[in-house]
Amino acid sequence: MNEPAFILLNLRSKMAHPSRKTILLNFRTRSLLEATRKVIAAEGFDAVTMERVAGEAGMAKGGIYLYFRNKDRLILAAIEEIASEIVRRIEARVEPSAPPWERLCGAMRAQLEIMEEQKELLRVLLLDRRLLRDSPKGRQARRLLKYRAIHEARLKHILDDGMKRGSFPAMDTTKAAFYINELTISTAQRRLIGLSSDSLARDAEGLTRFVALLLRKNGLRSARWKAGR
Repeated sequence: MNEPAFILLNLRSKMAHPSRKTILLNFRTRSLLEATRKVIAAEGFDAVTMERVAGEAGMAKGGIYLYFRNKDRLILAAIEEIASEIVRRIEARVEPSAPPWERLCGAMRAQLEIMEEQKELLRVLLLDRRLLRDSPKGRQARRLLKYRAIHEARLKHILDDGMKRGSFPAMDTTKAAFYINELTISTAQRRLIGLSSDSLARDAEGLTRFVALLLRKNGLRSARWKAGR
């Protein structure tokens, strides 16, 4: 296959009645991708081998080559899928009808929560940037950075809406979206590498208060977190 099988044979495709073959291919592909992420999270990129992943997925070593040509393509597909899933889940947790500030807080909070859930894998990705070593314009980097671009475009849309409503001051919303995303990632990274002893809720509160200062939202409180968080 020229592209990762999960892209070509996604269970969320518009096919009304996928065939048994398609369902089986999706299941096996997802099993391989999940096994790959499990190995990366536990032992890092260097521990990933075709034989190891096939074993984790309960598949014969030769069978894995029906889905991925080599371990580099396998690793890229596994990380690309989780990046896509993170972006999708962030969007799903933001209430589209809420005021701009609440939507912005919701997006930052959702990003922190989801990154916390994936902390073992993301710790490896944040500390080992080998997937981006082919330069930002390289094919591999482009495939991963497009998900960042999607997320920042959504942040930009919130900021644009806030400017139109008079909730936020005039700004370059493209740059502001980038900075807010960087602040959120850095807050998560600080937790992932053990530099924060605070609760996730406290760190999120600190982040939103800081962003409120940048947006001149004096006196604005971040959206309330659920009790116990």
